[in-house]
Amino acid sequence: MGDKSSHRRLTVLQSKPEDDEPPRPPWHWVGFGAVAIFVVWLPLAYGAESVSSRVVASRLPPGDAADLGARLRELSPAARRTTVVLMAMPHVAALVLAAVAGGFLVTRFGAGTRPREAALAGLMVGLLALGLTYAQTGVSLAPLVVPLVAALAAWLGGRLGRRAGA
Repeated sequence: MGDKSSHRRLTVLQSKPEDDEPPRPPWHWVGFGAVAIFVVWLPLAYGAESVSSRVVASRLPPGDAADLGARLRELSPAARRTTVVLMAMPHVAALVLAAVAGGFLVTRFGAGTRPREAALAGLMVGLLALGLTYAQTGVSLAPLVVPLVAALAAWLGGRLGRRAGA
């Protein structure tokens, strides 16, 4: 046993997983990007709602959250538009940041992916968010911009990811 020649040596495999299997097709990365956008968007949306609530508290007369519509109608048209825009901006910023991050992931790490796949991931998230919004509030025109914003921001993130990978 003390003889070194009696010891067996095992070969250590140094292969990487990508050496053994072909790269994933680009459409897989659309799903990965959509999941990444949701994962990043969730905490950002929580923070955006906090900021939005503070805007409402500072601009509207005191009252119950249930009568938010009535309190908004008490404002002048210009003040109402400004308040609604200030309430929406944190949510738009959260979606844009999450979509850029997800689009970046798609093109930076996905073999053969282009900004088109990143934009499709953003579009998927935007359409799902649109469906959830309509299920909660009914059909209106304002949420129609969400899929467009998500797709454009993810496309931009895809462009950035492609540059970073080059």
